[in-house]
Amino acid sequence: MRRPCAIDLRRTIAALALGALCLWAVASHAASPRRIVSLAPSLTELTYAAGAGDLLVAASAFSDFPAPARKLPQVSDANGIHWERLIALQPDLVLVWESGTRPQDVQRLHDLKIPSLTLTVRKLADVPHAMERIGAAVGRAETARGRAAQVRAQLANVKPAPPGAAPVRVFIEISALPLMTVNGEHVLSEIVTRCGGANVFADAPTLVAEPSREALLARAPQVLLRPRQGAGSNWPDYLPRNDATLVRAFTPDWAFRPGPRLLDALQEVCAALDGTRTQPNRK
Repeated sequence: MRRPCAIDLRRTIAALALGALCLWAVASHAASPRRIVSLAPSLTELTYAAGAGDLLVAASAFSDFPAPARKLPQVSDANGIHWERLIALQPDLVLVWESGTRPQDVQRLHDLKIPSLTLTVRKLADVPHAMERIGAAVGRAETARGRAAQVRAQLANVKPAPPGAAPVRVFIEISALPLMTVNGEHVLSEIVTRCGGANVFADAPTLVAEPSREALLARAPQVLLRPRQGAGSNWPDYLPRNDATLVRAFTPDWAFRPGPRLLDALQEVCAALDGTRTQPNRK
């Protein structure tokens, strides 16, 4: 017959072991992520900007900035997530782009119990906020806050348009074929406004719109902003050669990736519009 004290001792040891196991499980669950996957180039840039780029183990296609991002394995593209690659990497956090990651992919992440963080940048002020959210999620909150404060300071230091100056009427081209632009809810429209311009299609009913050539000419923009085309001519085929509209180029990667380099786009657009105020005719 077993002695009661021996039974009690074994029960105590078992209880202590179970308690230790529970504490380990809680600690493991609460531990900051150390293996992050980004599902959009802008999220990759935001992660580096937040001071957490060293935690990335994979990224999406076209994640080529900053330079270290080019070495990361790619686990997603326009067709969605490559699940075998993603699962093999055993990420403990996947960064999801609200408008760019397919809903079915987000649902599958949930079904697989892979933690995710959904982010978006719709306004310039969202850039530092997104950096802070990433920092808080991966245990780099202090670093991210410091870097976000620098971004906010840069935004606050943008030189406003001259007092009393009439806004420059601007057409923002995001595609020439088909012809596409954005309405006033898009961050590029905010950039134009902050630089003293007025988006001529700010009232378009959808975020991305396809105006006709006739509608564009009817709104008589003073400046046409379009993606830089390389070393060739930047004059658009849809604009008459004798038109008085000034054509100015912006860097696509800065403007089309809603992340930290929106600040570069802001400076570039402001410089372009500043120049138009002293040039009554195009050159």
